[in-house]
Amino acid sequence: MPSIKNVEVGVIAHGLGIKEVYSGEGKVYLTCFDMLKQKGVSFVPISFAKPRKTQSVHTLPFSLPKFDKYQRLLVKISASKVKPKVFLNLSGVPIPLSSIASHLVYAGAPAISSLPSKYKGIWKLYLLPFYLYLPALKREASRIEIIANSNLSAEAISEVYGIPKPKVIYPPVDVEKFELAYKCKERDDMFITVGRIERGKMLENAVNLSARTGIRGIIVGSLIEKDYLERLLKLARETGAKVKILYDLPQNELVKLMGKAKVYFHPTIGEHFGIPVVEAMAAGLTPLVPVKSGAYEIVPKELGYSTIDEASTKLKDLMKVDMKEKVHEISKGFSSSAFKDKMWEHLSKYL
Repeated sequence: MPSIKNVEVGVIAHGLGIKEVYSGEGKVYLTCFDMLKQKGVSFVPISFAKPRKTQSVHTLPFSLPKFDKYQRLLVKISASKVKPKVFLNLSGVPIPLSSIASHLVYAGAPAISSLPSKYKGIWKLYLLPFYLYLPALKREASRIEIIANSNLSAEAISEVYGIPKPKVIYPPVDVEKFELAYKCKERDDMFITVGRIERGKMLENAVNLSARTGIRGIIVGSLIEKDYLERLLKLARETGAKVKILYDLPQNELVKLMGKAKVYFHPTIGEHFGIPVVEAMAAGLTPLVPVKSGAYEIVPKELGYSTIDEASTKLKDLMKVDMKEKVHEISKGFSSSAFKDKMWEHLSKYL
């Protein structure tokens, strides 16, 4: 375990104890670790469950790939073992820590906001601890600084915690890595979708899009829910969708695939941001994203959709249009170095 004596920053990163995935949150963790190393700042990662590869201060002695939302709350148990100058909370929930040290939170939209969610009907019971703990979260949110990962998230944070709309820093993206695909000229009439293979990513929208348009699609993501994968495959068979699903694909293979497609389709309505959208733009793909998403804030407005019918019409049109240069230029503003500079500006105040 890393030393917890005289540490300057305690980095709350609950997801370290969850199976490594194609994860925007995971990218934020690694970028912040790198930032702290470059600045010569001592830090210790903090998770609830034991990470598979990274060291951390943790409570559960084994990795726990499920119960992500609960781990965002339970990580407080681990954090209470550390007394840094400041907690950099990358798990997004303002758990009460300001009585121990200064507390800076980087957050997406709260799970209990009014944004579209996979937690419907009886599944809302899964979020019950958040509703019960909400008064404590509101008190902490009123005392500390919160930074949002998009304007959509900022509005949701303000709504749930009753605080002024937070400042926004968009997440870091490996723009340079995905730019390797930008120079690929010969591209197929095909779209790509990237997202963890779990219900919350709404990947059935990509299957239905292919079925309605007859356009080939590839879904790439880390396999989290095997039963959901089976549902997607069944849906593809029943609808005649021309969709291939590739899971746990190495990132260099994903970059190669992006060099072959024309469009990136983002299926997750209500997504706080969507790092794959920027990765795809860096690779020269034209993004097609939900209007109700953080990604819509950064793309040309004609590239948003509200329904699958609208997405179907736009996808057919986009196969004939070349916006490669325009979207690639937009992606340059989302580099890891830009994120580090902005995050350090906020964090350094507490050191």
